Amino acid sequence: MVTILLDNGHGCDTPGKRSPVWPDGSQLLEWEFNRDIVSRIAALLDQAGIPCRQLVPEANDIALSERCRRANAIARKNDCLLISVHANAGGGRGGEIFSYPGAGQSRQYAEIFGENWSRFFPGLRFRGCKEANFVILRDTRCPALLTENLFMDNPDDCKILLSEKGKEKIALWHIGSIQKILEQFFPNR
Repeated sequence: MVTILLDNGHGCDTPGKRSPVWPDGSQLLEWEFNRDIVSRIAALLDQAGIPCRQLVPEANDIALSERCRRANAIARKNDCLLISVHANAGGGRGGEIFSYPGAGQSRQYAEIFGENWSRFFPGLRFRGCKEANFVILRDTRCPALLTENLFMDNPDDCKILLSEKGKEKIALWHIGSIQKILEQFFPNR
């Protein structure tokens, strides 16, 4: 049985990590968004009978070394897939997903997420499956992915991120991709 490990990036005490305040007064705080999406994904996984664990129930930021320690403790006893959920920033639009350089299995899983993007976000650009030396990807003993779900500093993307419908689609993109990974790579789970 494969356990999905869900990591909600950042915490209430992480500096920055927020959208601008928009003309209507709205603002996205990434730590809140990430926890909301992870909670939605966990609920959908539970409904589907897929075991999952949320690595960071705390509101405060938890060091990456501790996040990895928690993931590795679970992965020592179970087959796992770790997914770290984020909202992007830095100018751009759309979504992207990261795996660790040379981690072939993680890259295959990322490509499934990439293939599913247009099903949930038709007309919105998928920026690709990329590789990065992020600690959460490098220092975990199980395949790991980091999703960047639209750009919180882009007004059009941020409207989606703040909307109930947008959050639902993001959670459904994750669960649909996870289910496809399990069907394709773990058919006897």
